[in-house]
Amino acid sequence: MVLITPDEGPSGLTTSVTSLERQLSDMRADLEALQDRIRAGEFEGLKNPSRAISDIRQWLRIAIEAEAQIERRQKEQKGIVHEWALDFDTARTSIGSRLDRLRRARSAGRVP
Repeated sequence: MVLITPDEGPSGLTTSVTSLERQLSDMRADLEALQDRIRAGEFEGLKNPSRAISDIRQWLRIAIEAEAQIERRQKEQKGIVHEWALDFDTARTSIGSRLDRLRRARSAGRVP
């Protein structure tokens, strides 16, 4: 019989997601700085500043949605579903303690 276990180390997808998180963070900072500059009136070379603001908002929305998807993926990897997860180690310890108490409490000659 062969036991198959997951690889130890980050997968290619995990590395890509980490890189994407960093890029999204940088992109958000750059877009917010650009938006602030346009609002301050520093829009040399822009034909339509209001269109640029609209595009920036759209890209920020896309970045925020991507970050939310990354966070959801990380929670799923940790076993968190619907904002909670089971701690199997704690559950195993609790069940073991209860079983021990039941074993100690049973009387001799009764059904085990």
